Amino acid sequence: MEPPAHPSDIHRASEVTRLTRVLEEPAEGLSIVGISGPGGVGKTFLLSHVLESVVPEKLGYLTLSADAANPDTRGDLLGIVEGQLFRRTLGPPADRTKDYFPQLRDVAEEHRSVIAQAMTEMTKRGAPDNVKRAARLLLRGGRILNGTVAKTRAALDAAGVENADVERAMDEAWELVRGLPGLRDSTGLPGPVRDLLGVTRRNRVKRDLYALTASVIRADLDLALAPDEPAAPTRRILARRSIPGTDRLLLVIDDYEAMAGLLGDFLVGALVPALATAPFRTVLVVLGRDDLEATHPGWAQHCRRFLREQVRLTAFEESAANDLFAAAGIPEARWPSLFLATQGYPFLISLAVEEAGDAAANSVVFLRRFYDRTTRWMTDREREWFVRVCYLDRVDEDTLRKVFPDEDVSKIQDWFEREPSIRDPSATYFRLRPMVRDKMLRYLEVRGPSRHRELTLLAQGAAGPTPG
Repeated sequence: MEPPAHPSDIHRASEVTRLTRVLEEPAEGLSIVGISGPGGVGKTFLLSHVLESVVPEKLGYLTLSADAANPDTRGDLLGIVEGQLFRRTLGPPADRTKDYFPQLRDVAEEHRSVIAQAMTEMTKRGAPDNVKRAARLLLRGGRILNGTVAKTRAALDAAGVENADVERAMDEAWELVRGLPGLRDSTGLPGPVRDLLGVTRRNRVKRDLYALTASVIRADLDLALAPDEPAAPTRRILARRSIPGTDRLLLVIDDYEAMAGLLGDFLVGALVPALATAPFRTVLVVLGRDDLEATHPGWAQHCRRFLREQVRLTAFEESAANDLFAAAGIPEARWPSLFLATQGYPFLISLAVEEAGDAAANSVVFLRRFYDRTTRWMTDREREWFVRVCYLDRVDEDTLRKVFPDEDVSKIQDWFEREPSIRDPSATYFRLRPMVRDKMLRYLEVRGPSRHRELTLLAQGAAGPTPG
């Protein structure tokens, strides 16, 4: 069977053209691009297609990216910024043996040292374990260490707290950490000596982490993207860390809704202003479920002048989906049922096409792959919610209480309502997409027969009157 035509080749031509234009003709300074739409609508797919066509390296771009796939860094500001976005090892044309962001690395190490000192002080004070865990989450998120950021619910959400005991300890942790001696400025040395020994930098880590981090990123990038200009020998000496053939920057942040609480203040308050005045051109592409201006007031207040494109993606119409089914060689008689099952979502269409061309579509390998791809961006807690929800014919707070007897079901209901990639948008009540539920139940029955029977019985107890 021939592979299906690329959806972007057939039905995203306008979006492809708009994104290509920004990359090929970037404005001076900073250009911001937002790509928004519900999960499974093809945001990453579209951008990947554009990048494959444009080949940013040939246009002189250094391409760097980050996403929320790694659960260990979702609540760690510098884990994402230093560990993912401006990573230690870069691909060609960069030299893999060089670290192009040494100043950022120094700040990250200082940040880790400050956190370690705070944890030691809390232990000496006899702080309970749940308070220490909560404090560590706040510190890793950069909230306490950034004096301009107030205590908000976003700090808690950005930390990715999935432990109720830790969540209850957040208020106590906030107040305790703010009073630790190790988080106060160090002032015991004369100014020049203090600068020489790095005390000033440590103080900035404690009180101005966002601005300091953005400034050292800009400084490192100035060298990494330095042009080789014969008339500037001093600059050429400094540019020994420069990457050959690059004088532009492409930053890609995917799954932004999972990181907006963590990165929002840093991006709009520090990194965007730093990149906007840089001597090189930068294109910042942010992919998420909502338009950028809906995720943080700063995008509208301070960054709108840099916004070149806001691309909004929706599911394919039936005719467009049929074109993809036809390109995949699927018999026409099956198109209506496949469109009904996929609702036009490219992610589900790709799975349906894959299943149609797989002689072992019901094999455990296919079912496991389906599970992995469907739950890719979910946290461990959300995966457990998802598994249990799969056993419900309808999803509301009444039915959820049957399968989540010990949890606050309002949170689970809120989460489900914000998950359009698994929620059926055409139903008159909340329920899973039939295709997703069918595949998941098959997988869960094979994976854990005893648990499958247990959850089936719980769900039967949750069943209410059949919706009309």
